Amino acid sequence: MRKDVQRHLQSAEMFIKESEHLFSGGFHNGTVARAYYAMFHAATAALLAKNIERTSHHAIISAFGEFLSKPGLVDEKFHKYLIEAFTLRNDCDYLAPLVADKSQASVTLQRAKEFVEVCSKLAG
Repeated sequence: MRKDVQRHLQSAEMFIKESEHLFSGGFHNGTVARAYYAMFHAATAALLAKNIERTSHHAIISAFGEFLSKPGLVDEKFHKYLIEAFTLRNDCDYLAPLVADKSQASVTLQRAKEFVEVCSKLAG
């Protein structure tokens, strides 16, 4: 496995742990943010494993849909999960005083765990 792919997968796993810790403390916005970043790094790793390099959040999300979801390498729900997590994270960070509720945080964290697992398998 390429070193850059490995580093992104390690980052994804670290962000999952951080998200779990934040959730257990009741920090729902932080949970959402860290869960999203886990997904972002996992998506980056999966794309890099296919020799597809992108850097911006929008470009990663778009490439994930184009090169991994639409061709059927991953279920399309994962592209939807990534988009929804990105949107919620942005809303929590920039539309203050928006606060994610416990349910939103829980769902986002669970989806991130699934997402990271799928991308890890895809990256190989």
